[in-house]
Amino acid sequence: MSSPTTSPAKTPKLNPPPARHCASSTSERSGAMYMLCVTILCERWAAFTLISTAAAMLCERYGLSRADSLRLWGLVSALCYIGSVPGGYLLDRRFSPSLGLIGGSLLLLLGYVSLTIPYRVAAFIGFGLLALGQSLYKPSTQRVLHAIFPSKGSRSEQAQVALHIAINIGAAAGSFCAGLLVRHAGWSVTFAISALITGIGIAVSHSLHRASQATHFSSENDSNGDATKHTPFHLPSTISLLSAMFLLTLSTAQIERSLILWTTQHIDRIVFRFEIPTAWLVTYAAILVFCLSPIQLALMKRQRRRSLSLRHIAYGLLCAALCFAVLLPSVFLSNRAGIGWPILSVSLFVLAELLIAPLGLALLHRSTPSRLSGIISGCGTVPVRSAISSVDSSVRSGPSGLRSESSPC
Repeated sequence: MSSPTTSPAKTPKLNPPPARHCASSTSERSGAMYMLCVTILCERWAAFTLISTAAAMLCERYGLSRADSLRLWGLVSALCYIGSVPGGYLLDRRFSPSLGLIGGSLLLLLGYVSLTIPYRVAAFIGFGLLALGQSLYKPSTQRVLHAIFPSKGSRSEQAQVALHIAINIGAAAGSFCAGLLVRHAGWSVTFAISALITGIGIAVSHSLHRASQATHFSSENDSNGDATKHTPFHLPSTISLLSAMFLLTLSTAQIERSLILWTTQHIDRIVFRFEIPTAWLVTYAAILVFCLSPIQLALMKRQRRRSLSLRHIAYGLLCAALCFAVLLPSVFLSNRAGIGWPILSVSLFVLAELLIAPLGLALLHRSTPSRLSGIISGCGTVPVRSAISSVDSSVRSGPSGLRSESSPC
């Protein structure tokens, strides 16, 4: 009698562990993030080369009065800020994130090339190209970040802080090198260097575009295993965030434009027989951001709740108010106030900037649908120290302080 044949038990098929795929996804996203940081660093380097010399260039190169040069540069800055809204709206419907970044960079490159030509018409054309380029470039950066980290976990907040570090490194480098280039090489060479640095940024953004096409970033796998929970779009919360960032924008213009003029007129800047240039305040602010941002990143890894981020933004608004309030006692001093007063004010403003700008953009990124990321990020764009050096460059203060508004610089 033959024994019944027993068929071997079928082993269930198991999917291979996704560890290698997750590691590859993490590496791809990290590489894309580094390329985005380098691109923004190059753009801010070139931008702050212009920002720190724009008003002085209009005075010395084209013969405009100080008042006219400040008005013209203020108009260009306003166009760059306001143009981000229609620019973001257009990008959301027509272009991929990385293509918008490349297109905006090309317009910026043409703008800096125009500024190398020593004619007033070329300068006006250059300013127009720069305003148009910034209108596309600023919302494109957030759209690219939206594509790299679509799951909107805590990694996106850390990425915003990393972008903020890159922005400030570029701002410090551009403002520091601008004075040396203008003094020793002239205006044309200065803006030719800006065009060269922008070209480097275009090359990096092109590599970023190719990487995004090859990897097809999606929300299926997040880089750190962050939760993929999407905060629903809530219009009142979005308006509140945009209002907080707009208040920071107003504080940026007031604390820095007015602070520089006040520092030039009323502050004793002599320390150990050396007169501290007021433009060094922007370098101090950038260094402070560079020192405090790693601490902020370490704290953000422990605190991932939305309520904490909203509370931090409220603290940032409080610091923005205090950066004005701390200057009130110095008004009642009989002698010229010391350099410590503007340093304290700038320190509080940097705290406000760190708490509002990256966290506010991260919260907007978390709650904004992909189809609206360009226009919302355009509304929430915060100019970082956009006026501090341009005012200082246009004010050639001697022993008596400022010159008359009607006279050339």
